[in-house]
Amino acid sequence: MGNLVKEVKYRVHTYETDAKANLGIVHLFNYLQDIAARHAVELHFGKEDLQKSNMFWVLSRIYCRMDHLPVWNDEIMVRTWPRGMDRLFALRDYEISDSSGNRIGGATSSWLMLNIESRRPVRPDHLVELLKGNPPLKPSLERNAAKLSPSAESKYQSQPLQVKFSDLDVNMHVNNVRYLQWAIDTYPLDFMIDKEARTVEINFLAETLPGEEVFVTATEEESGIFNHTVVSNNDNRDLCRLRIEWTG
Repeated sequence: MGNLVKEVKYRVHTYETDAKANLGIVHLFNYLQDIAARHAVELHFGKEDLQKSNMFWVLSRIYCRMDHLPVWNDEIMVRTWPRGMDRLFALRDYEISDSSGNRIGGATSSWLMLNIESRRPVRPDHLVELLKGNPPLKPSLERNAAKLSPSAESKYQSQPLQVKFSDLDVNMHVNNVRYLQWAIDTYPLDFMIDKEARTVEINFLAETLPGEEVFVTATEEESGIFNHTVVSNNDNRDLCRLRIEWTG
């Protein structure tokens, strides 16, 4: 059995930076996805372990807040740990530190274990047993990822996007980070040059499959805070909701 806390060092590569040499927020979310998957395998509830019981994990919600973003060639430490349960949600938290050990951000995520055939949630008993008898680990942020309400009437709607092979993950549906990329790509260049995404909150509502067509809406909640919805162009379902707070 692995340790309840996992640490991985990541060096910011040139291909992970934006035009200002900052780590792109999408690539930070890739780090979070990577370390979560690796840790789940070590704790024996990774993808292959769950498949034996006809189960799989889905990320339902995530909330990330950064004090500042690392830049090209910085080395950062990402720590993650399973924090417990909130009803059927399995909670996983993260802490991001710079090379000197100073905290520069944190995140918290809520996962559901689903039955492969029924797509219905199942209580993750293995995780409950794993955490039993261990002292509770501290939360990374002051609250869990929240349920995001539907946006008000949108001020912007993107052109339709066709789901491509490069959008898909190993489960043959759209990779979680692609929704964030789609939302960020709705902003004009002059906005992106002046701003940094410091707080991102996402709700994943439904699977998006190969060949599906989607569009992204945007509404400014207040100055620097935008709500986005990824919507199926096939049947008008909300697939994902995002709230991004920008600084700068």
